[in-house]
Amino acid sequence: MSMFMDTSAKRAKLVSEWRLWALRIAGVAKEVISDAEVYVIGSVARGDSVGGSDVDILIVSEYVPKKPMEIAKLKAFIEERLDLPYYHPFEMHILSPEEAKRFIERSGGYVLRID
Repeated sequence: MSMFMDTSAKRAKLVSEWRLWALRIAGVAKEVISDAEVYVIGSVARGDSVGGSDVDILIVSEYVPKKPMEIAKLKAFIEERLDLPYYHPFEMHILSPEEAKRFIERSGGYVLRID
């Protein structure tokens, strides 16, 4: 099997395990940002994801860092803490409640809260 096919298969497996990984991501996010609320939106929330889909995860807090570099560091911390591979499908959006409202509105009502 080619390296690309192997990576694609591993990524598809992570997509199929999205519930487990969303809970893990939420746990780490809540350790770092005490008021974090975590949601899944997009194709996964609609129930029409495929192996090549990404998993859109909203991490919402009043205390979101303002600087893009600080947000990137927070994402990297979560990825490292969970030992996520470079090809993982989890698209983490770290947002204020106001920013998250726009994402949720565009989701067409397909929003899953992760507790």
